[in-house]
Amino acid sequence: MNKNRRVELSTIIGKGSKIKGTLYVQGGVRVDGEVEGTIESDGFVTIGSSGIAKADIKADECLISGKVVGNVICKDGVELDRSARMNGDIVAKILKIHTGAVFNGTSSMTSGTKPIRNPIISPDAEKKESTE
Repeated sequence: MNKNRRVELSTIIGKGSKIKGTLYVQGGVRVDGEVEGTIESDGFVTIGSSGIAKADIKADECLISGKVVGNVICKDGVELDRSARMNGDIVAKILKIHTGAVFNGTSSMTSGTKPIRNPIISPDAEKKESTE
């Protein structure tokens, strides 16, 4: 889980792009735009600093630098960069949280095969948190 390592990307969702639904990717995917629904990859998922994922994410590894509202299940590891904003649960073997990252949820350090009890956190739940 070295964020400077070379990762093969097969798909890039550019800044300003919006996708709604289920995104299945063979290989790595980088999200700098917005995805709402589900992201599944057999490789590495990167949510860039401008990226917003209102989605459940299932992958081998995941680096979050942007905003995620949903649950993340990774076979290997999850890394929350200092600019990350994560609302949801994480299941992974390795969890790395940098100083400055915000993580609201629960984490379970397993092989990434355990299902998460809670569905995607609704965007309304985020609004309620900020008003309380």
